[in-house]
Amino acid sequence: MSKYLLLVVLLTPLLAACGQSIFRPPSQPPSNPAPPSPPPPPSTFSMSATPSPMNLVRGSTGPLTVTITFNASNLTRVRLTWVPNSQGVTSSPREIDVTPSNNTAQFQITNNASPSEARPFFYIYGYGCTSNGCAGQEQRSVEVRTN
Repeated sequence: MSKYLLLVVLLTPLLAACGQSIFRPPSQPPSNPAPPSPPPPPSTFSMSATPSPMNLVRGSTGPLTVTITFNASNLTRVRLTWVPNSQGVTSSPREIDVTPSNNTAQFQITNNASPSEARPFFYIYGYGCTSNGCAGQEQRSVEVRTN
């Protein structure tokens, strides 16, 4: 035991002279910091839906317009797919392709949801497609609620 006590007595002034604590990291940042992370790749497309939220009372039908902004020249189209989340809410059509020359699509939404569902909602998914197809391309979604 006395060997350890002697070691502590001898090392304490030495560590104090170095100005570093063995209980906390040094106050200086490392001389070779890690390089910053690269920025995320740019989005190949963006999408928006109007109106959102939809003022669609139960038993009525109304239009929903989805607009695509193409940010990549390799996309030939974006496939839009309507996906329900509330029982009784339907769409016609359920799927539409939009292109850079015609970048908007219109869905006719019918709200026949149960009165117990406070704010029925659904999603529109967009899948980017190239001349080789849609597999492996960027995907986006927008949630739309009804009042």
